[in-house]
Amino acid sequence: MTTDELVVGEAVRRGELHARFGGTPQGAISPSPRSQMVMLFVAEQPVIDGFTGWGDDGAFHFAGAGMHGDQEMTRGNLAVLRHKEQGRAVHLFHQLRTPPEYQSRVYRHLGRFEVDPEQPYYRADAPDAYGDIRTVIVFRLRPVGATLTDGPRLPVTPLTETRITKAPEIASRPERRQPQESAGAIVKRLTAEYASHLSGLGHEVVSAHVRVKGETSVALIDLLDVTENRLIEVKHSAARNAVRTAIGALMDYRRFFHPTPTLTLLVPAAPRDDLLDLCASLCIEVVWPDSEGGFTSTHD
Repeated sequence: MTTDELVVGEAVRRGELHARFGGTPQGAISPSPRSQMVMLFVAEQPVIDGFTGWGDDGAFHFAGAGMHGDQEMTRGNLAVLRHKEQGRAVHLFHQLRTPPEYQSRVYRHLGRFEVDPEQPYYRADAPDAYGDIRTVIVFRLRPVGATLTDGPRLPVTPLTETRITKAPEIASRPERRQPQESAGAIVKRLTAEYASHLSGLGHEVVSAHVRVKGETSVALIDLLDVTENRLIEVKHSAARNAVRTAIGALMDYRRFFHPTPTLTLLVPAAPRDDLLDLCASLCIEVVWPDSEGGFTSTHD
């Protein structure tokens, strides 16, 4: 039998598909040397949620195989990536809701696809079967001929280029300190106090969102001092873990800005000397409130 016998929109049991065309009856990716096919199966509710479905870019995004640890470009994943050079056709099937008495899952054939020639896949962070964050491979599949647009849709389509959005409206009115503040409340208060302080000096201060190429999440830059081209990360604590996390965030964000900005860490109290030395070795300014209502800076 040939893949020409597959009809777009056809509902078929998975067991019948494998009887007709070969392939393995388990897993989301089923290569079949017998019929020169790679069959991709999308669950009714995708296991790796948020990375499998139709995107706003017209491509079907398909999370690769591998339930534990970082996914690797081997076996089924490699078969998808190299399907053209191996002369295999990729066919996509979406699971339909079926009664419990059915002995085999039923799928609707969405049509034939191929990996996007310009960006065949990207990597993203997602939880594995144990809930631990790891990297997954997400293929970008383009329709070939007639296809159905049934199936899941991505809540957010990853960008093909990094985008920075400035938010000019920022809460810069200082809030009264509460006796027992949560970590979030401390960050919010510190951000507002320092924004007010900088505004009083005549600086333009905004927050910013960074959408990184290939990512669905949005990173928030607490404060951006436009006047001095300075990125400011705000933490609720001056403890080592908080300082190290802030350093990672600042180093990550800096590479997306041109010209290269200077870096500042804002914390509620002076960090220990060794942490100040760590920040100084990386040319990161550290700022904290002083007893007179102002701010102390390691660059003063």
